[in-house]
Amino acid sequence: MLFDERDLRVFDNPDSRQYFEEILQCYYSKNYRATIVLLYSFVIYDLFMKLQTMASEGNNKAEEKLAEINELILKNEKYLEVEKKIIEFFNKNCKLYFNRFTEDVNYLRECRHKCAHLKVNDNTLYVPEDYQARMLICSMYDNILSVKAPFIMDLFSIVEEVVEIYSQRIDNISQNSLDERIKNEITKNYLERMTYDSLKMSYKTFLKLLFITTDKDAERNAYGLFAFVYAMTDHIRKNGFERLFKEEDVRKKLLSISIENLESSSERKQSLIELILNFPILLDIIKEDVSLFEYISNEILLNPNGIKYYRLFYPRSNKTPYEFFKDNSIVQQPLYSMTLYDAVKESVDFDLAEFSKILINKVPPYNGFNDADGFMYFFKRHLNDMAIEDIDSVMSIYRRNGQCTGRSRHSTDYQEVSKYLEEHKVHDTSEDESN
Repeated sequence: MLFDERDLRVFDNPDSRQYFEEILQCYYSKNYRATIVLLYSFVIYDLFMKLQTMASEGNNKAEEKLAEINELILKNEKYLEVEKKIIEFFNKNCKLYFNRFTEDVNYLRECRHKCAHLKVNDNTLYVPEDYQARMLICSMYDNILSVKAPFIMDLFSIVEEVVEIYSQRIDNISQNSLDERIKNEITKNYLERMTYDSLKMSYKTFLKLLFITTDKDAERNAYGLFAFVYAMTDHIRKNGFERLFKEEDVRKKLLSISIENLESSSERKQSLIELILNFPILLDIIKEDVSLFEYISNEILLNPNGIKYYRLFYPRSNKTPYEFFKDNSIVQQPLYSMTLYDAVKESVDFDLAEFSKILINKVPPYNGFNDADGFMYFFKRHLNDMAIEDIDSVMSIYRRNGQCTGRSRHSTDYQEVSKYLEEHKVHDTSEDESN
């Protein structure tokens, strides 16, 4: 099947859907001449409906052209003249939308004329091949029929004020704080009305504004710019346009992001982090710039909450996440003991006793109450997984640190661990005696 029910939902009205289904039925029945004739008529019909939509939404040029075409229809001018006017309008006024497909549209028109008329030289009928009909159906669907009107060429010129509004509505730069309604608004109101080429052009513009430009207005509206870049990236991926990320001009824009710009703006840095963590295809491009990759990987992995992404950054490394943890003291933060444990516990070389001793030794000798709380929250939940001598060893370090013993929770935590040790030491002794 060329198309399924999901694909046919792009048609807003039942007449268009029925029209397209008739084209498909002709194709499946191998009536290729009828397929081409119907397809061309439907493309003209679809463009005419889009022209009406553009006129109704205030496009002055569309209003003028629609009036001209309606005048031709009232005068019963040849339909070919009407078709010509419609195609001319989109060629002239919607370049990013239409010029990319001029060859296919012209080829479709030529095939349509051959299918509808005898050959002049030998009076035979033209019979298109299966691949010709199939290619034309897919091309017209992808590039015209499934694109909503009116067509947006330069997104930022339309949404500049909206970007400022979103900057006020968004609390911080993260995927979780980006209201689903905002993403849906951006997609429905703008992105669904864009072509591949206009998406590419606008994506580059927003990347520049969010990460590269020194314009103060762009920096001030970073939250709104992030919302659009995130929604656009998600839309591009979900619609199967991943090749856009690999286009040379898009790659160059991403690789133009400088460490200096990221260092000078926490919003820019966090925006890039959120994008590459949620869309690994962007990380693949960033890897081409070794310095940028190392910088951003350290920003993420040397944070206790980010070490879980180690394999995302180094999928083929011989070093395990646990080795990375041991090699980097900056990430050994007792406050995040549970988070760190969840990130490294699946490593083949993970050692719970060693892990616990590393973290208890990292509780600072001052301002360490919170760190001690974080460690003990983790430690008490894993007593059953440790040998008695290892628990004793950890608690020996614990007792020597006033930040551990001076906490409000010290008595409760210490009694709980002591009770566990007493019960299990007694159990071990009774087993030895019975033997």
